[in-house]
Amino acid sequence: MRKIDVSVVLNMHREALYLRPTLLSLDACANEAKNAGINVELIAVFDKPDQDTLEVFHRTPLKAFEQIKTTTIDVGSLGLARNAGIDLAEGEFVWTSDGDDLVSRNSIVELVKTARNHPHSKIAVFIDFWVAFGEPYHVARYVSDQWLTAADFAYHHPYVSRIFIKRDVFQHLSYRDLKVTTGFAYEDWDFNVRLFASGFEFLVAQNTIIFYRLRSNSLLKQANAVSARMVPHSALFEPKTFVAAMADARKRNPDWQKFMRERQAIYERKFVHEMLASETLVGYATEAAQLDPEVEPIRIEAASNYCPVPWDSQHWGFQLERFYQLVGDQPFSDVLLLPWLKPGGAEKYILQILGELWKFGACRRLLVLSGQAASRHEWASLLPKGSVFVDVFNAFPMLDDAGRDAMIARALLAVAAEGARLHIKASPFSHRLMDSFGSVLSSTYKVVYYRFSDNSYAWRNERVNSPWAVAFLRRQLNNIHLLISDCGSIAAADWARLGAHKEKYQTIYALCAAQEHTSIKRLPNKRLLWASRVSAEKRPDLLGKIATALRQDCPEIVIEVYGQIENNYHQQHLFDVPGVIYRGSYDGFQTLPIDRFDAFIYTSAFDGLPNVILEVLGAGLPVIAPDVGGIGEAVIEGETGFLVPDLVDENALVEAYVDAVRRLYGDWDRTVEIVERGRQLIADRHGEAKFRQRVSDVFELALHVEEVNL
Repeated sequence: MRKIDVSVVLNMHREALYLRPTLLSLDACANEAKNAGINVELIAVFDKPDQDTLEVFHRTPLKAFEQIKTTTIDVGSLGLARNAGIDLAEGEFVWTSDGDDLVSRNSIVELVKTARNHPHSKIAVFIDFWVAFGEPYHVARYVSDQWLTAADFAYHHPYVSRIFIKRDVFQHLSYRDLKVTTGFAYEDWDFNVRLFASGFEFLVAQNTIIFYRLRSNSLLKQANAVSARMVPHSALFEPKTFVAAMADARKRNPDWQKFMRERQAIYERKFVHEMLASETLVGYATEAAQLDPEVEPIRIEAASNYCPVPWDSQHWGFQLERFYQLVGDQPFSDVLLLPWLKPGGAEKYILQILGELWKFGACRRLLVLSGQAASRHEWASLLPKGSVFVDVFNAFPMLDDAGRDAMIARALLAVAAEGARLHIKASPFSHRLMDSFGSVLSSTYKVVYYRFSDNSYAWRNERVNSPWAVAFLRRQLNNIHLLISDCGSIAAADWARLGAHKEKYQTIYALCAAQEHTSIKRLPNKRLLWASRVSAEKRPDLLGKIATALRQDCPEIVIEVYGQIENNYHQQHLFDVPGVIYRGSYDGFQTLPIDRFDAFIYTSAFDGLPNVILEVLGAGLPVIAPDVGGIGEAVIEGETGFLVPDLVDENALVEAYVDAVRRLYGDWDRTVEIVERGRQLIADRHGEAKFRQRVSDVFELALHVEEVNL
């Protein structure tokens, strides 16, 4: 037998009704090659085939191939199936093919000519024109890699799946098994990324065409629908490699703006016009239509344009270079996703846990990403030593949400240390990122989701929770390894609704110091403290009604209000009520003059276990608070505080608060005892030793690990 020049590796599955035109098209290619002195073999790989596909293949007359080999496998993987065929190949070159496409009959001749005329062997050759037919029709024209950069390979696949390459390349590289259930997909894109990183050049065989069938049930459509539309991490996406590759691209194109203008000119070309301007190419389109009537020349004429070169010179692939420059090239043991880093109970709680992990030596390097609009991040200075903070929203204003998310996901796969954790505070940013890329991020990171309270609203005298968080958990709970809450009530509520994955929930009560002695006065002075964000959810509107009702029994009682009024909260004359005094914003609980007050009153409509209540209890001040979220785990009626029932009727709720105030002052000696028990609860359950032990248990850390000094 004569030496084989080209091995066509044809992957088949269940393409019976589409297969014959494909086979006849390849046979015409092999015949044209044979006439040019090029010997071609066909390697047919059947992966989980049906009987109809096997019968169509064996009944189709194929005359031009030097030899035909067949193999039947049961792997259900395009990548592994390609590898199986390549293992049987004898040719100098391998050309990958699929069971439902057609090609122009000059393809093999031009591919061989292009490869052999090039001075270097590290090359991959692709077809010139891509005609997608079915629903809808597109025409694209591929370009050599002189017009492409590493950024483009990160952003999308700039080539077709069919590759022509030296067989000996596969001694060093092979296709990966990328089942869409892993979130990753696109074996061919991944293979080309690794070729590019290995220094291969990408060429185009001029005046060739692939007629690419678009089917509703194709592997590509399945990958697009089910996967994260991303290839796995590989060498090209390593920060050092990627930045160096982009530097090399700029070195090759010192006039970068000119380079971008020339790329833009490629994008603006009309590829269908270029193809139909050639009588030879028109002839190939006619031949394809004669083999398969679904290739409609009249629809090719009206096809839309698709350009493999991205039009946007600032797409997220280009921004990835700057992102890597911001975060550096060293791996991170922990990554935190936040909407912003502003003062808040949830932020404080998460930073407490990260700080403890840092003390253990478990959090060696922390990356914090904020993804929503914010003018300031006041608490960035509180991050552990050596942390890297990036305001992604403001740092990359040229990108939309989808672009920023894709860039972040690509980068996070690259910067993860072994066993890295991804910490998530609920937000539109983090939920969106997980919905798009949760499957692939969870394959690299241990995903830790911090579960706080749900919003709620009143409907027909009933309290109803917002579905936002529960809906997200239903979508992503399989990709979350650990859910941490600051109270047990939230986990119990989720379990009641979801009924699964209870083992993922862990409660870590927040760290809070208790004073040695209580601050409560032996003789009250009839002043109550309210301190929180002034927003709709905190219900400061109740204070005027409570004060008015109290004045009937005790007109000397005054409620002093501290807190920043949120921009979107507009209540005219909110505190213009006798018995209520607004004192402005405050900078942390420690700045409040708590010695002036008899008790703390809290009016939130929904909550978890707010830090301010813990701080008040620890400081030895009586607490009056609603029975919402996890508050009842700290404010136990008659034991550690005064708990107000969660009533929807506002008049009844106001009266319940008034009754709690009456109980507070009605037996002051008993109140003093309640305060001491509240302070002791904080000392016993929220102290440093208990907190450290819980973090150690939940994160499975060894307590003997040497601490790192802050």
